[in-house]
Amino acid sequence: MEMKNQLLRTITSKCSLSRYSHIKIGQKTNYLFTPRKISELRAVILEARDEHRKLVPIGGASNILFGNTRNRFMVADRKLPKKIELNGNEVWVTANYPLQKFMEKMQNSTLGGLEFLTGIPAQIGGAVKMNAGAFGKEISQYIDLVEMINENGQIVTYSKDDLKFDYRRTSIRDYITRVKFILDPKPIDEIDGEIKKIMAIRKSRHPYDYPSLGSTFRNPPNTTAAHLIEECGLKGTASGDAQISEKHANFIINKGKAKFKNVMELIDLIQEEVYKKFNQLLKLEIRIVN
Repeated sequence: MEMKNQLLRTITSKCSLSRYSHIKIGQKTNYLFTPRKISELRAVILEARDEHRKLVPIGGASNILFGNTRNRFMVADRKLPKKIELNGNEVWVTANYPLQKFMEKMQNSTLGGLEFLTGIPAQIGGAVKMNAGAFGKEISQYIDLVEMINENGQIVTYSKDDLKFDYRRTSIRDYITRVKFILDPKPIDEIDGEIKKIMAIRKSRHPYDYPSLGSTFRNPPNTTAAHLIEECGLKGTASGDAQISEKHANFIINKGKAKFKNVMELIDLIQEEVYKKFNQLLKLEIRIVN
């Protein structure tokens, strides 16, 4: 495709997506847009609509497995301004704000509630899009409003009640730009204690020594994906440099130079073996763009 829009040419990169990927896997892509302001983001969204191309926001790329993305419209929002607006315990934050840095800022403002998300390497927009959760809580419990840009380039705002939040998924289809949270007033020491406790639990359970995309599969009702995978004897199984973690069976790690096909082989193996043994089809929690 010839890039007719001069503005889009100035914000297009052809670098490898492995630089963005949290599992360090990805190929070069022809259309990786890195807008620096909302007007540039709107131009990308309108171009995608006019060219009938699917737009893929990659955010922190903490739960996306990149395959062949050569002709997809990919958007990295890291160069957009990052802002937080406080009004008591009501907080507007841009979607490209790293989740952990946002929580640190809130802790210093004596606002808590999101401590259960400690250790998740996402940006705000991605965490909202997948309704990130842990320890029996979900980020949607603290959401008030979500601001987005629709496919026509219009900025629209929805209340939480206008949207559907389920386990690790939402009804959101437009591009998230800002989110308004209502948080809990809490002393700094109390927030700090909860963060340290949750991080200790995560480090004891999860393989932080190697790149991964976090939990590969959603937990089925009344059990965990990790338990089913482990019962199939798949812990430690490898394909190339991709391996089903020996520490947590629902994590696939990159021990060096793992490729997309290696991870997909392990995903297919897990689904096949778990279905064979338990008649249970595991559903992906990560996103695959291929």
